[in-house]
Amino acid sequence: MVSQSVFDVRPMKVGAEIVNLSLSDIDRADVRDALYRAWMDHGLLLFRFPGITNAQHLELSRVFGELERHPVPEIWAKDEPLLIELGGDKRGPAYMFDDEPEVSIGRLPWHRDTAYTKDICKGAMLRMVDVAESGGQTLFADSAKAYDLLSPEMQRRLEGLEYKATLRVGPFEQTRPGALWKAVRAATAEENPGGKLSENVTPEIKARYPSVVHPVIVTHPESGRNCLSPSPTYVDHFLGLSQADSDALLGELAAAVTRPEVTYAHDWQVDDLLLWDNRRMLHAAAGYPPRCSRKGLRTTLAGSMRTGRMFDETAAEDWPVMAD
Repeated sequence: MVSQSVFDVRPMKVGAEIVNLSLSDIDRADVRDALYRAWMDHGLLLFRFPGITNAQHLELSRVFGELERHPVPEIWAKDEPLLIELGGDKRGPAYMFDDEPEVSIGRLPWHRDTAYTKDICKGAMLRMVDVAESGGQTLFADSAKAYDLLSPEMQRRLEGLEYKATLRVGPFEQTRPGALWKAVRAATAEENPGGKLSENVTPEIKARYPSVVHPVIVTHPESGRNCLSPSPTYVDHFLGLSQADSDALLGELAAAVTRPEVTYAHDWQVDDLLLWDNRRMLHAAAGYPPRCSRKGLRTTLAGSMRTGRMFDETAAEDWPVMAD
């Protein structure tokens, strides 16, 4: 454990926990600077503040940068558009994954937020206000460590390579490398009584985000570390490769970025907060049974890293207003 005078940094398998910090100290410039350095060092920070309020959640988030509204307004929290709500009143439909004993809600494959746009958002801070009795873990993968563990031959192979990315919504579209499942079907009304039976994804939502192109290797703008950019969920193909070669490479990269040495699964407690650097970290959600309740609130940090371009140069993204 490393002491920073007014708080301590306790390294985890991936990331670090911040302990002995008082929220009353986060307005101090030296504390804010030390917290930011810890975030850049580790990429993922865990805070535990039982009883923290929404206002304090926003204040702590602002230690790490200005906030912006998430580009999908359908998930904004009621009365506070700088927070998005995950689960709670906005829980999605249930699905049966593989041969599991019961259906699940909220399962998401490995992905990087906004990786289906030209701009990769800086980061996010998720707080769990209602913890599921079963399941509900959030998983993180360090793409900088994953790059470092690649062979020199693979690193050279990836230099200058680009890929096309497209938004995919729902587990049927997302059953591919980077998913936490191999097969999926919708839950029946008997398996999910009173629950949603299908995703409410309109053509207008998907039309906001035309396909984009990103480099496979990106250099982190603050740490200078190389990171593996692909969000497996959204990759269509690698430019200049056949579809067969693209599929094979995507499988290799998905395996590299989710290998046990670079991943961490978090078991939530009420009012845990996890802050991740989205330019470095991928994340996934394990899901939970519909008999359980779960609700998270999340902020999004402004200051996107623009690494992409439109695949069709005549296309344009149609994001909602993002002002803080």
